[in-house]
Amino acid sequence: MNMPAFHRLIGLLLVLGVAMPVAAQHTGEGSVYSRFGLGSRLDYASSQLQAMGGGGAGLFNLNYLNLSNPAAWSDQVLTRASGTVVFQRLRATDASGNTASLGSGALHAVQFSFPLRARRIGVGLAFRPYTRANYLVRTGTRQIIPELGDTVQTRIDYAGEGGLQQLNAGLGLYLHPRLSVGVSADLIFGIIEHTQRTRFFDPELPGVIPSGYLPTLFATSTRMAGVRATAGLLLRLPTGTRGSDGVAVGLTVSTPTVLRATRVYTLGESLDRDTLGTTQRGDVHLPLSVALGVSYQQDNRWTLVVDGHYEPWSRFRSDLDFAGYDPNGENLFKDRLRLSAGLEYLPAGTDYSAPYFHQVAYRLGVFWEQAYVAPRPGVSLRTLALTGGLSFPTLFPGTRLDINLEVGTRGTTAHNLVRDTYYRIGLSVNVGERWFLQRRFN
Repeated sequence: MNMPAFHRLIGLLLVLGVAMPVAAQHTGEGSVYSRFGLGSRLDYASSQLQAMGGGGAGLFNLNYLNLSNPAAWSDQVLTRASGTVVFQRLRATDASGNTASLGSGALHAVQFSFPLRARRIGVGLAFRPYTRANYLVRTGTRQIIPELGDTVQTRIDYAGEGGLQQLNAGLGLYLHPRLSVGVSADLIFGIIEHTQRTRFFDPELPGVIPSGYLPTLFATSTRMAGVRATAGLLLRLPTGTRGSDGVAVGLTVSTPTVLRATRVYTLGESLDRDTLGTTQRGDVHLPLSVALGVSYQQDNRWTLVVDGHYEPWSRFRSDLDFAGYDPNGENLFKDRLRLSAGLEYLPAGTDYSAPYFHQVAYRLGVFWEQAYVAPRPGVSLRTLALTGGLSFPTLFPGTRLDINLEVGTRGTTAHNLVRDTYYRIGLSVNVGERWFLQRRFN
């Protein structure tokens, strides 16, 4: 193992991990729509693919671990580690034109991969988000208390935080010059907490709490965990006269899974909470997930990807209720559909002696998504976004610094709803080194 390279790798990831804004209000998605279901559904394949629309089930790439298809993990030469930090600014607008803004930042994903046999068998490990709940809705009213002959200003904050994470581990296997397969085990786990905080103020003296009134905090905390399997295949279809040109088609299927859930209701602040009633336990059934992707690569310079992703959340079942879902009644969950396309241009191709800016990769993408939750019956929640990014080579061969940008809109102000407008900036360090070298003796 190349120990200096290992120390450099760890140092880069530590710098990336602490590069988050100290003033971030929360970590995560930031949308009021994340209160529905299990939170907003998130996708992450690699820093490269995030700038190309977020798909990539049909893409081989030696420089990145492609989490959208474990079959792509067979095509590895270097040991790689990467970390991604995401910063977001969101602006929500309601039907009356009122607006609210939220800034957030978080360590988004960490990846590690290495070849067991170069370009034949590869192992991949990753930690990334599956859903995220992060919202804050504030209401205020003036109440008259006839029994006390008093008037108070009441402020109620409805908030949510947490979400589900994925821990992925698997391998990819090269079977034939035209075919690779892969499989991974995916541990899905996390805690989602929704709170209702009520405070009382003197209507004539803002910020002053009248005597005899105490703030209350009611919280619902749900812990979930379960394991699913993901299988993928990649089929190569070479075209043109150059061996670097070709079309690849990829398919992945993630099995339905059952999350074991435990729910607790509490009253009081975090260090002095009282549990209300008995703990609820039940099963949460997640649907299968299917992704199909096509990629085209030309002359090691041009890369095009087109993808579709489908999840039948209308078949969701749970012993516990969630916003938009009642086991004994209402079900506002819909089938999730995500379509994306992206393009990358690397002027230098594999010419590592080319001028610096010819070795910079330029990326552009777009995606459209119908969310798995509906805020109202018969109303779909849709997102449309543009993505882009730059990938810079560094002084260390095999290491690149990626900067990505995503700008999009979600939802509508019709039906008394809210429209989100957001931009998201991602910063990633992707380190690659030869760690395991066989020594030769003359």
